[in-house]
Amino acid sequence: MIPLKEFAEIIPLLIITSAALLTMVFEIISKKSANAIYGLSIVTILGAIAASFTGLNKDMVIFNNYFHLNNTTLAFTVTILIGMLITVISAKSYLEKEDINFGEFYSLLLFAIMGMYLMIWGNDILVIFIGLELMSICFYILAGFLRKRPKSNESALKYFLLGAFMTGFIVYGIALMYGVTGTTNLTILYSNPENYKNSIFVIGFGLYMIGFFFKMGIFPFHMWVPDVYDGAPTIVSGMMSTAGKIAAVATILPFILNVHLNEFQQVFSVLAVVTMLFGNVIALAQTNIKRLLAYSSISSAGYIMVGIASMNELATKGIAYYLVAYTFMQLGAFLIVSLIEKKSADSKDYANIDLDDYKGLAKRNPWLATFMTLFLFSLAGIPPFAGFWGKYYLFYASIKAGLIWLSVIGILLSMISIYYYLKVIVYMWFSESDTVQEKESIGALGFTGISLAIIGTLVFGFFPNLFFNLFKFA
Repeated sequence: MIPLKEFAEIIPLLIITSAALLTMVFEIISKKSANAIYGLSIVTILGAIAASFTGLNKDMVIFNNYFHLNNTTLAFTVTILIGMLITVISAKSYLEKEDINFGEFYSLLLFAIMGMYLMIWGNDILVIFIGLELMSICFYILAGFLRKRPKSNESALKYFLLGAFMTGFIVYGIALMYGVTGTTNLTILYSNPENYKNSIFVIGFGLYMIGFFFKMGIFPFHMWVPDVYDGAPTIVSGMMSTAGKIAAVATILPFILNVHLNEFQQVFSVLAVVTMLFGNVIALAQTNIKRLLAYSSISSAGYIMVGIASMNELATKGIAYYLVAYTFMQLGAFLIVSLIEKKSADSKDYANIDLDDYKGLAKRNPWLATFMTLFLFSLAGIPPFAGFWGKYYLFYASIKAGLIWLSVIGILLSMISIYYYLKVIVYMWFSESDTVQEKESIGALGFTGISLAIIGTLVFGFFPNLFFNLFKFA
């Protein structure tokens, strides 16, 4: 019998679950319920954020050892909720522009959040797996939400097939680890270090990691990222590149820190280098802004791997901070792309997503150009924006772990990214468009979403300790 007081600890999850089911019923009853569902989704996420802080400074294992809640899980879940709030606020105007403003869009987002909660809170591998599949199924559908566009359908199918294939790696890895340890409960699994010396367990651990590296976009499991981000609705691409990545990282981080397989440190270090190298170098050649941000997302996964390879407490803090900064700056950049993007004449492809379309943006809309510039500066790691401190904490954790060479390579590869980010900025401010472009407009909802992203980028940039004072990591 589960004590009633334990239900009080999962109020945020209950709020999200109830709203997800309710919005689904609303959509079934009335096909014109999109506006009501939109409002309910915003209220739901705000309520979940507020309720989350009741768990601040607690460390508990509840529900028969199936859930583990502490400040680290709280930091990751709140970051996801904030990113989802910005996404939902900004989504309505984009969906209306593309004629896909359906209530199930918001239902799918809420169900995806449910899956992310199970992944991050899960203290049992099977709970984590259920959460992963729930999130993934929602992502597959959302990637193809522009159902009349072949590119969107292609991205959904490609993501589904590759995702299903990678699920096999995770399931087989779980089977091998269970075969050695006799348990799927993480508390019990962590308590017996002798199991980690078993070669079958090591193989299972490696297969398990591969599945989550796929979700993060780590080389060589990144092949889906550019095509899916390019084909999916832009607002969905921004959400997947932030919330989806956070959920995957937050799931494997406790596993890596508690299962002391130090022989994997060099493997993770090599993966970090090749991921940063691949993402930054290929991004140099991109002329499509969505693909550029996709390769930028791959390089960001490489920076996160620098922290994962460090395998110390500083890495947890650095990764958590970087993901907060990354959520604001990456999501903000995608929101601006969604505003500039125009509906093409035949409705079968995207328009205004080439870099040439950004020429002269500062003259047409100085606000959009300014916001985009701030986001790109932060992504490039230029101080004093949040992205700079995110990379600083990751590289500092790497140095403290004795991986000085990894930090040096990471810093050098990060400098490459400055070129392709500055290229976009130069196009916006110092180049003239070759064709006559319509003036881009920012609606009230779009402006609200971008403003939240800008505030987060600047506040956590100028006051980095604010994050650590709020979430006191163990």
